[in-house]
Amino acid sequence: MLSIFIPQETLEDIIIDNMASDMEPEKQDTWFKIFTKQDIIYVSLLDEKDYITEKDLLFRLTKSYSVKIENATDYINTIPHHPEFVTQYWNGIFLLNISEDEAAAIQHNYGVICQSVDSMDASVLMDPDLRFSPKKKEKGYSWYFMMDKINAEHIPSNHLILIDRYLFADINELEMTLDNVFEILDAMLPHHMLKSPYKVTLIVGEQEDGTGVAPSKAAQEVYNMIPDLGRPYPINVEVLYHTYLSGLYSSTHNRCILTNYTLTQLEYKINAFEEGTSQCMQTITPQGLFSTNGLNGYCDSPHKTHDDVMTAIYNNLVWWVKNYLTPKSTYAFNGKKMSVNKRYEVQKIGEKCSLFEKIF
Repeated sequence: MLSIFIPQETLEDIIIDNMASDMEPEKQDTWFKIFTKQDIIYVSLLDEKDYITEKDLLFRLTKSYSVKIENATDYINTIPHHPEFVTQYWNGIFLLNISEDEAAAIQHNYGVICQSVDSMDASVLMDPDLRFSPKKKEKGYSWYFMMDKINAEHIPSNHLILIDRYLFADINELEMTLDNVFEILDAMLPHHMLKSPYKVTLIVGEQEDGTGVAPSKAAQEVYNMIPDLGRPYPINVEVLYHTYLSGLYSSTHNRCILTNYTLTQLEYKINAFEEGTSQCMQTITPQGLFSTNGLNGYCDSPHKTHDDVMTAIYNNLVWWVKNYLTPKSTYAFNGKKMSVNKRYEVQKIGEKCSLFEKIF
């Protein structure tokens, strides 16, 4: 799920305006409907009392929509003084009691959604309703063209994930594969300066018969292309190379490209174009996280798939770190194979195990 941070008074105002028993979903505020789709909302509380009666608005939200309210007062109040803390939540949405200029600066500098509570706009999370269906040998399509409405110019990001089991399955297509990966990164990553590194993750499969590009070579080749992107900030690249025995294998059948707040689904393969010509027939769907019909309860929003995939990746990394590297998976960081435990650690906070990146 998303990690939404908001002051109590702002959340209560939205609840008051949208929780009338006779109000139909179509008439409810978009932010309110997004809130009701979350497991947890992180709130800066006005006081430390427990919201345990039906007279309390936060209790009503919890009771009606099974949304847990988590006290994040100290963290939220720290952000205006230490905006770099927003990078602790790569899927964070920060609705803060700060000026529009301050919020815009945090969003620009760190690649997360940050808005002033005085000018909240949920349109950045809405699906732009894009669908592309190139056929084999058809010209006129490119990753630049297809990703134009969901790239960092429109939707902030600081992390991009490519998932395709067969991305490096054919060593004879390595050059074309690298060209496609490069074009996706160049189309999606912000061109302006960021104050924190950008993270790129590739989740690919190792072929059962041992063919294809070796994990070490694939990782090095992708990392070698990063300087050619010409971005004015560091870019870290990790590759999770797994076999059919990996716990992540069953969750990564479908090809997709994710950023913090977007999901692009592909029917066939990421290695889709060569010199401006489509290599196969498939449908490619770049999406925002929420659709109008999804928020109104008529179908699932893309957010559900985005959350399911991210949860599978996160849980697999937690298991991997706790149980150490196995032959079922290979990990590489910035072109070098290494134990995943050198990059991540698991800390138990209460009853929950949380994953943390180690600083290199």
